Amino acid sequence: MSHQPETDLGKRSRSKISNITGMQVQSLLHKLQIIQPFLPNIPFCEIISDQDYDKGEANVSNNEKNGKHVLQEVSIIGHLRRIQALKTCNRAIELGAGTARLSDRLQKVTECKLDHVLIDRQEFHDNHCRNRILKARICKCCKDTGKDRRKVERVTVDIGSLKMEQFLCEVDGDCNKIQALCMSKHLCGPACDLALSSLSRAVDKINCMPPTAIATCCHYLCDWDCFSGKDFWIALGLTEEDFIVATTVSQWASLQDKKKMKRDSSNKNDLQESITPLPNLFQVASQIKDALANVDEEEQANNFISSQEFERTFSREAKAQLGIRLKQLFDFSRASFCQQIGYEHVELVRYTTLSVENRLLIMYK
Repeated sequence: MSHQPETDLGKRSRSKISNITGMQVQSLLHKLQIIQPFLPNIPFCEIISDQDYDKGEANVSNNEKNGKHVLQEVSIIGHLRRIQALKTCNRAIELGAGTARLSDRLQKVTECKLDHVLIDRQEFHDNHCRNRILKARICKCCKDTGKDRRKVERVTVDIGSLKMEQFLCEVDGDCNKIQALCMSKHLCGPACDLALSSLSRAVDKINCMPPTAIATCCHYLCDWDCFSGKDFWIALGLTEEDFIVATTVSQWASLQDKKKMKRDSSNKNDLQESITPLPNLFQVASQIKDALANVDEEEQANNFISSQEFERTFSREAKAQLGIRLKQLFDFSRASFCQQIGYEHVELVRYTTLSVENRLLIMYK
């Protein structure tokens, strides 16, 4: 499908960490210490099923990175299976599809039962993505089973211009024949917010709520103008300045101890937790705002140390933990948006131990 016009949403210049003062970080850190106890736990649940992959794929001795991506893809698909999306849907829409690795794996494990729509703003030659593989597998499945051929469509579009409803209905406007799911393994910063906004517009137009699983990442790229969780953020009593500081220092999450991540990976069976839908996050925000309102900011600021002293003493581990907590706050804000547009079940889970970018936003009716 041909390009649609690009938008300027999500393309504003970013603030550098060097522009953020220690006083600003201390102010945000103090607010976060009040906010954090009110927020639900984000459970760890990595779903690795033998039916979704060959174990040999993840044990690629010469390419550990490849093996990591295999397990992340499998866990995302496992969560789609857990919420029954693979039973009820006949179309998979991959957002920020890139080379379509996630769709490739989903097609394998569902034995070509789904149409696939691959959405990305970048054009890919067939030799550099999985399009040919997906189409060839469909041909083979049709030949072997005699079933109708499923479709594979790649759409090149800026996600800010995406009209999601076009892919949730047939060309003639009939939405009853299509039962779609949405998924993504890599929606950087504002792309996630623009995708959720596109989904919201589709919900308004055709009253369709596809089950969705989006792995969030790159929160430092988030843009206030298109941030889908803005209403929740403001409801907390946080400001645009807080947002700019938070996006900038969220990069510190990458300082997380890699040895700890490896230990968690080795012990992940002991870490598994049960999943429950999130509570009404706007009610949570109201409680948090009341707690923040009781704080005398001027008195609190008098207790802050100088920016120079803070920058000298704020440890690498403390920076990593702050970055992780801010990423979680951004994703709670997005989850609140999903509740606002009408999803009854919204979940946040840590779906992998293999990356700092380990949160999966899941929503379904």
